[in-house]
Order: sequence, then structure tokens, then C-alpha cells
Amino acid sequence: MFDDIREWISDNLRYILLALAGLVLLFLVVSGVRLLMGGSSAKNKKAETSQSSAVAQSQTAESGDTDLPAVAMTECEDQNMITLIQSYYQALAARDVETVRVLTDQLSEDEQTKIENSKDIESYEEIKVYSTPGLLEGTWIAYVSYSCKYKNFNTVVPGLSRLYISTADDGTYYVSSGTMTESVKEYIEAQEQSEDVQALVQSVQSAHDAALSTDTTLADYLQNKGQSASNALYEADGTELTVKTNCNVRAEASTSSTKLGQLAAGTKVVKEGSEAEWIKITYQGQTAYVRWDMFE
Repeated sequence: MFDDIREWISDNLRYILLALAGLVLLFLVVSGVRLLMGGSSAKNKKAETSQSSAVAQSQTAESGDTDLPAVAMTECEDQNMITLIQSYYQALAARDVETVRVLTDQLSEDEQTKIENSKDIESYEEIKVYSTPGLLEGTWIAYVSYSCKYKNFNTVVPGLSRLYISTADDGTYYVSSGTMTESVKEYIEAQEQSEDVQALVQSVQSAHDAALSTDTTLADYLQNKGQSASNALYEADGTELTVKTNCNVRAEASTSSTKLGQLAAGTKVVKEGSEAEWIKITYQGQTAYVRWDMFE
């Protein structure tokens, strides 16, 4: 019997080896497929996890539920950022709309008109920048303190503004004046309530009030300039101005000086100069003065 088996194996050995080889190949194919499927599943699971995490972070930021602690404000030491902000305020004072446009991400028509109509500011001096990181990476909240010099006035007035600074793709900074998400607005508002920012606000406000207390003429001008659209102070000498309402003409640039007469509404006069908030003209052959807000 065993001889018969050995003889059958001997006669069919080639077929037996081929069958075994086929089984081994089939085993390897099945194992490879299972391995590939398992790796792909793990990769997909990791991708899904990462995507879920990213979506969760995005939803958290958009909802404003950032749970981020207040970040201490420090005086800025980044010279590139300081240079950007100094250039920005220099352009504002010069009413250089094109430079402002370059330094910002967008400039609306309303903002452009506001810059063009700001004719009373001569310069921004003593610019100092304080900053704190923004909500998003590569952004900062900048608090800018300065002394504002108004034309025709010697007193400089301390002021404080806030800018939102972002980083461009090439690593340079720009003033971000575009639309902010609600979460960014809420973050900025929260940072402004911090003790160090509030201390800065109070310090600048005190200096502002102290400066105006020494120059009542400037204080009066700043308090009332928004009530008149007159640009008489900032028109060039030699410009013809039109009186908008009956007004007194004075011998000097003061309401306590001698009254020389009156000008009726609609009267046209030539501006010969200015002193504080007074326009110098010639009235009946002599030098006279009329308040700037008496003109259209």
C-alpha cells in the first residue's frame, strides 16, 4: 500500500508542487490585501481625527469660546512693526491716501474721505507702540500713543489709538482694517479690559486733559470743530472765503479785542493768514480778524 502511495506521489509530484505554490501565492495575496486595507483604514482614521480637530478649533474660534487668558501688554520692540505704524501716522497727517492704501489691507471710500478732510492735523509726534498678541497667529493688537500737533496751535495734545496688525505672506506687517470676525472683535474687547491697557488709557487721558487745560483756545476749537464743516483755517492764503452768517470783525485775534464792524452772510473776503482759530483779512483798509467757523 505504501509503495502504491509513493509511486502515485512520484508520478504526480510536479502537480502537487504546483498546487502548493498556488496556495502559497494565494496566501500572500490575501495577506497583502488585508495589510493594505488595514493601513488605509488607519490613515483615514488619522485624517478624520485631524480634520475633526481642525473643525473643532475653527468652530471654537468662530463661536468666540476661546477660553484664552488675558495677555500682558508690553512696549513693542519689533522695529519693523514700529516703522510700519510710524509711516502710517505720517501718511495720515500728510493726507497721503495712496501710502495709507499700501500700508493697509483695504481702504474704504468713507475712510479715504475722512483722511482727505482731516486738514487740521499738522503731525503726530512722540509715537510709542504697545502691543499684545492677537487671537490668530501672526496678528497683534497695537495701542499707539502719540502727541498730536494741530495747525495754528502750539500746544500738542496726547492721544491714543488702537490698530490691528497682521502678517503678510512675505512676512511683512500691515494694518488690518478689513472686516473682523466676531470672535476677533470679542477677543480685542476682552483684552482692552485688562489692567495694563486700562492703565495706559487713563494715563493718556489725564495727559490729554492736562494739555487742554493750559490752552483753552485749542480746547474750544476741538470741542466745536465738529459742529462746522468750515475748512477756512486750512485753506491757502489768498483763497476767497464766503461768510456763512452775520459776524463780528475784530482788530485782533480775540473776542475781547476791539470790534471793527460786521460782515453780512454771503460776503466774500480774501484770507491773508490765520492765528489760532482766527482768519486774518483786510477790512476797510486795515488788518482784521474773523473766527474761522464764521465761513462756509
